[in-house]
Amino acid sequence: MPGAPLPLHRFPLCRSSDVHEFTARLNSVYYPAAVVPGAGRRFPGVSVLHAVHTPDFTLGYIRPGGDVQVTPVEDTTTYHVNLALSGSLVAVSGSDEVTVRPGHAAVHSPRRAHVLRVRAGSELIGLKLSRELVEGELGAMLGRPVTGPVRLAAAFDLRDGAGRSWLALAQLILAEVDRPGLLDGALLRRQYMRTLVAGLLSAQRHDLSDALAGMEAPLRPRNLRRALDHLHAHLDEPLTVPDLAVAAGCSVRRLQESFAAHLGVSPRAHLRAVRLDAARRLLADGGGTVTEAARRCGFTHLGRFSAAYRERFGELPSQTLGAG
Repeated sequence: MPGAPLPLHRFPLCRSSDVHEFTARLNSVYYPAAVVPGAGRRFPGVSVLHAVHTPDFTLGYIRPGGDVQVTPVEDTTTYHVNLALSGSLVAVSGSDEVTVRPGHAAVHSPRRAHVLRVRAGSELIGLKLSRELVEGELGAMLGRPVTGPVRLAAAFDLRDGAGRSWLALAQLILAEVDRPGLLDGALLRRQYMRTLVAGLLSAQRHDLSDALAGMEAPLRPRNLRRALDHLHAHLDEPLTVPDLAVAAGCSVRRLQESFAAHLGVSPRAHLRAVRLDAARRLLADGGGTVTEAARRCGFTHLGRFSAAYRERFGELPSQTLGAG
């Protein structure tokens, strides 16, 4: 009888012993990286890559045809979780080194050096998550925006407790993606991935774990609610902090105090983050050109928009538009 199909068999990208072909396919859905086999120019066996890829996440099955080291050409700007279905790999994230094998995963956070050393015959699940997806979900859980990368603990124990529950959820998503059904739709698939991210943020230790565990969402004052409503209704306008204060019916200083106390950021930082997130949604949906998306979200200087966008999401606006 034929064996069970490989994970993500509905999304084949590569089946080759050629290092260059495997590298090009891997880089197209993860990040630009150098892929160096253990010996020679070709893998001794066939490398397999299956992947579901969107601007917000990549869910991939990887089986290299030999020992291999994967080194990004620059520090990555996305979050990653690496699982081993069989075999093992060593994942280096900054100063942390984790041996990944069944029951033990590795988590990588942005702006840290990242290297993967994979043993021949290993079968891996590689999950890449955008900063918008992770930090947006964490912000929703906290009730305030998260404006910088969060560092998660590198070693992730999947054998019991919350880690085991998270693995079961990941396995469910893999199984459902691999057969025709509800997860063929991009919207519902993203909802499931958001749930997986929320589970990761709950199960794995990170910079804001204590705030998440002890959070009691305070009732937002009326002036803050008015300012936020005005902000979202007028994203395409050149809003200033005094404009928001007028809409809120309070002084600029009082508004700044409300943002700091209830959202943990300044009004200016929150406005910029909301505009960038809105622009990313437009670009991912194919909503016109980069210039049009920037203008619709209140950015009047295209160069500054592109720089801020790359700082927040790790890619240029044109790259998001091209991947949509």
